[in-house]
Amino acid sequence: MEEAITFWLDNKISSGLKVSEIGKESLVLYRDKYYVVVSGAALMKGVRPLYYSKTSMPTVWKKALKGIMPPTAAVIDYPEDENLPVTTSTKKERTAMQKSAVSLSDLSEDQQPVIKPAHASAKRSVAADVKPVKIIQAVVAATCPYCNHKQDLPFEKGKNGKPFFVTCVRCSTEFAVRFVPVTMYQAQVAAFK
Repeated sequence: MEEAITFWLDNKISSGLKVSEIGKESLVLYRDKYYVVVSGAALMKGVRPLYYSKTSMPTVWKKALKGIMPPTAAVIDYPEDENLPVTTSTKKERTAMQKSAVSLSDLSEDQQPVIKPAHASAKRSVAADVKPVKIIQAVVAATCPYCNHKQDLPFEKGKNGKPFFVTCVRCSTEFAVRFVPVTMYQAQVAAFK
């Protein structure tokens, strides 16, 4: 049944060999891939054309290649406009709520709504607003990269996050320090020779 067929594939017209046909669907061999073609266009899977290899082909098409045709109930008939886009989302209609019009003068004093000042609603939202915790830390521990001596450095010296040099009190070697915020400030050190 191999015959030449032209079909729309990936924004261009392509020519392949029609190897089998089930109903309005044709199985076309093009560049060692099998495409299912309906009404002159390859079926799509999302934004890419749907293709099969010899091993990944569905059983229906493998049987069709051998000449075993499916029963007529399995043949899918497509409508005339099957190449047109089909919407898949469903819109839910919002039901309109019926409110009875009652004036304030019709209500008794105990049924009238209480009007709260604008700042009362702001008090409720204060609990939802989370403010960052202010870290009060006097010293930051730094370990010398040469002798592993731990010494405390004043926080004010590097609170802006810029690196600075410190001389170790034990081995008298200079090393670089930078304060980094974690849950508490920690010191990153670097050795220079």
